[in-house]
Amino acid sequence: MEVLTIELTNPKAKRLLDDLAELGLISIMKSQPSWNERWDALSGELPDTQDISEQDIFDEIADVRKNRVGL
Repeated sequence: MEVLTIELTNPKAKRLLDDLAELGLISIMKSQPSWNERWDALSGELPDTQDISEQDIFDEIADVRKNRVGL
């Protein structure tokens, strides 16, 4: 078995691959996003603010840890 990574530039090519998969000649597996892609998506969802201090972050971590002990 050989594994290839293919970038499709035409939607017709996707239909051809889907047909080959239906015939059982190939299998199509979705690739996992890279770390950079996941980080870009996550950081895009975060608020754009500079109002939080390092101490605020440490306090929040301490609160979460304190609440986890009670589980």
